[in-house]
Amino acid sequence: MKKILFIVLLASSMAASAQILKPAKWTFTPSKTSAKVGETIDLVFTAKIDDNWYMYSSDLKVDGPLPTAANFTKNDTYTLVGKLVPVKPKEKFDDIWGGKVHYFEHEARFIQKVKIMKANPVIEGKIECQTCTNKDGKCVPNKDKFKFEVKTI
Repeated sequence: MKKILFIVLLASSMAASAQILKPAKWTFTPSKTSAKVGETIDLVFTAKIDDNWYMYSSDLKVDGPLPTAANFTKNDTYTLVGKLVPVKPKEKFDDIWGGKVHYFEHEARFIQKVKIMKANPVIEGKIECQTCTNKDGKCVPNKDKFKFEVKTI
């Protein structure tokens, strides 16, 4: 009986430690759900960030922390216009990185402009970011797949 109890406790503790930490939950929304071929639209990436966590922006000017990046699966149905743009990040001097960093708390928003090149574009890829806790400085990388649905008119 003691062996069974020990095995159950060991298995449950291993399962608890194997949980994936995801302090940022993403949603992906096009500025328009329908567009004409040749039209430029905004793709909006929004992350809800857990309390006591923050996320680095896409426009870091110091080496060290991982900036947020959207990696698109290339195809000929759209073209990227410019870079991924952060919307109103905060700024602070970070002693660890020796410079100013841009970051988000509670919610992060980024916009990527795309030009629609063909009917019913397939716009997908992965967004990667680094989130860190204010409590003990622990940082974790996050990677999520995204897909935007846009119909052509």
